[in-house]
Amino acid sequence: MRKKQQLITMEKENDSSLPTTAIASQKKFPNKELENDLLEYKAKMINHIENRILQSQKKLEDSIREEMEQFEQQISKTIHDLRDDQYDHKVSSINHEEKQMEKVFRYKPSLLSEMMKQSDYKTLYHMMMASMFILMGNLWIQDYLERGIIFDMDTFFWCFQTPLLVAEIWFALVLSSYFTVYWVIHCYQNKIKPFTAILVFSLQQVISIMAACYMTTAWVNGFGSRMIVMCEAVRMMMKNYSYARNKMLYCTENKYKYFILQSFGNKGITKQNALLPDINIQSLTYELKRYTYFFLAPTLLYRDYYVKAPNYSRKKVIIEFANFFLCIYYGFILFRSFCKEPILQLRENLTLMNFIVTLYKLMMPSTFSLVLVFFGLLHSWFNGWAELLRFPDRTFYHDWWTASEFGQYYRKWNVIVHEFLYYYVYLDSEKLSQGKRSRLFRQLITFGCSAVIHEIILTFALGFFYPICFLLFTGPGILFIQAKGIFKQGWFNILFWVLMYIGTSVMITLYLTEYYARILINESLVEQRWGIIQYLIPRTFYLITGN
Repeated sequence: MRKKQQLITMEKENDSSLPTTAIASQKKFPNKELENDLLEYKAKMINHIENRILQSQKKLEDSIREEMEQFEQQISKTIHDLRDDQYDHKVSSINHEEKQMEKVFRYKPSLLSEMMKQSDYKTLYHMMMASMFILMGNLWIQDYLERGIIFDMDTFFWCFQTPLLVAEIWFALVLSSYFTVYWVIHCYQNKIKPFTAILVFSLQQVISIMAACYMTTAWVNGFGSRMIVMCEAVRMMMKNYSYARNKMLYCTENKYKYFILQSFGNKGITKQNALLPDINIQSLTYELKRYTYFFLAPTLLYRDYYVKAPNYSRKKVIIEFANFFLCIYYGFILFRSFCKEPILQLRENLTLMNFIVTLYKLMMPSTFSLVLVFFGLLHSWFNGWAELLRFPDRTFYHDWWTASEFGQYYRKWNVIVHEFLYYYVYLDSEKLSQGKRSRLFRQLITFGCSAVIHEIILTFALGFFYPICFLLFTGPGILFIQAKGIFKQGWFNILFWVLMYIGTSVMITLYLTEYYARILINESLVEQRWGIIQYLIPRTFYLITGN
């Protein structure tokens, strides 16, 4: 009996030596395929749950982001409104703003800055940059194969000659400009008669612009350098006038101070409710500080105080100024690649047919040069200074490219100059005449001033008198403005651009042809034949006649 019990015990021990997991698996999962199906189903369920969790998380994040953007926009709008009210406590509503007889500066970003926040317009900017790099590479390869150089800096420095002399002349013009501040304070403190004050100021302005013209013609070489001197001289002249005009008009008692123009009187503005700019005269040091900011700010309308942004972005300043200098070099590339050779060929054989062919060749690069002037100067240069100085109102231009007639184009192209002409020429001519001059007369005076200023700059920058710009300003320009009632349909924007292509190409073709004709024609022969009126005779005339 004892041996039989021992055998039974050994059999149980042998059975217990088998793996318990295997026994359990055999009992739990008798079918291997069922086990795999369960595991696969379990994995799918886990993936499904994870995807649902991720989707819910993304929706929550998007909702939070949208709410935050709306909140930030509302906060930004509220802050801007508060800053505007801090600038002038009188201007607290639209009705008050309408009672302002001069511009109210507010926080307004540039149109392109807002547009380039969208990816579509940013892509267009990238496409322009890419085309510039391609043309740059093409010019480098061409110069290397033909002349053995990569950078044609000779032509570039030929355009911008005598940089030190330009800096010296600019500094002299700045000193002359600051004399205006001293003279205005002197007249105010010593009660100088208005006639004497205006006479001395006018003489100072005339002497400064004449000195700039003489120094540009006699000493400065290169179209780019001359253009810098003349543009700066005209800019300082307009700055001086704006400062002196506002100080003399609003800091003294005169009959023009509260004169209500007809256009403002129709809006219900009277002497009692009219809001005038807050202008006063302080000490010389304080006035010099005010004028220095105005001198650098991208505006021609003087104010004692401009509301400012809380800070500035150094990155934006660098980008805007880099864009400006890139546009200058891009213009040089266009001139070398597309304009120089056709003009030289036209100079050798100037006929009507060759002129028309050259005109069509230069239409695209000429119009593109106009776009470069717009983007480089009106957008990049002005925005760079505005960002650096925390200047608020950056409406330096409007959507001029959507214009259907030239009146819209003139108003939208350069808002800074347009505002100067509108407030200080168009409206002041009505104020000085006490409302006795017609609207057409004021328009002609305004356009005449603009055309004369443009012609003075071009004449002394080019070194010869050739009034193509003046004729286009005072001829087709005024004609199309007077016929603006005709151009109301949207498709007239096509006609506007056709005229822009033709007009810009005509200007650049004629100016370049005249420039190279003056190099080719013997000046002594012209002087012997025409005498003193030689300065009015285009040298292109000799290329046509062959005499």
